[in-house]
Amino acid sequence: MKIRLNLLIFFCLVFIMNSSLLSQERVTTFGIQIKPIIPSSLFNTGEQLLDQNNVFFSVKPKLGYSFGMVIRKGLTKTLSLETGINYLKRGYDLSIDDEDLNFNENSNFNLINYEIPVSLLVYVKLSREMYMNVSGGVSMDIYPSDLYTFSPSFQNDVIVSDWIQTSLIANVGWEYRTEESGYFYLGGSYHRPFSPIAKEIVWYNGNGRDERPIFELIGNYVTIDFRYFFHEDPEKKKRKVKKSIKTGKTK
Repeated sequence: MKIRLNLLIFFCLVFIMNSSLLSQERVTTFGIQIKPIIPSSLFNTGEQLLDQNNVFFSVKPKLGYSFGMVIRKGLTKTLSLETGINYLKRGYDLSIDDEDLNFNENSNFNLINYEIPVSLLVYVKLSREMYMNVSGGVSMDIYPSDLYTFSPSFQNDVIVSDWIQTSLIANVGWEYRTEESGYFYLGGSYHRPFSPIAKEIVWYNGNGRDERPIFELIGNYVTIDFRYFFHEDPEKKKRKVKKSIKTGKTK
């Protein structure tokens, strides 16, 4: 039921945007992007801590990255619609610190998923070549599998909530546009899922212990965005052809 709701939200937004803007002139460009994922305590994207019977558990996001392709369809001089597909790899550090036994163990794991974002951009022209934009929209996030790691003293199960989920996305950036060499873009993005993306169950069973803390992986993250769009000429307007009612000939 939840997957169906996510799909309905995503495709309804795409349909509304396209159906309401079909009559506007557009320029379609194709681009590539890479987005380093920056660990931060801002926007609930930082470390999670839990103390259970004097055993301290920590799950800390590490540097990650996203890369993919972008398709931008210009609607007016100030509005564009963007979509594409991205590959994401996010790293986490798991730390278990048992103070009673003076025991510490660290492990790391990577969470991989794919994203199909749809966003509406609004431009502000700063100079002949420089533009600033802000955008917002939704993303369909695809998580292909659960994750399992272990050692002699613990095991770590990461169980994704659904293999298809939806998120809110927001972006701000600056763009340098050339007439022949394309567009160069630098910005930042914020990605916020509607619900936790996964449940992490850590079972610490070493040294005679039996502790099983549970973490909700929120999935929020911030990125620095580097994009390049290839140059494309504006699409030509189609001239309407009128037919004579009497003769059926075109005018």
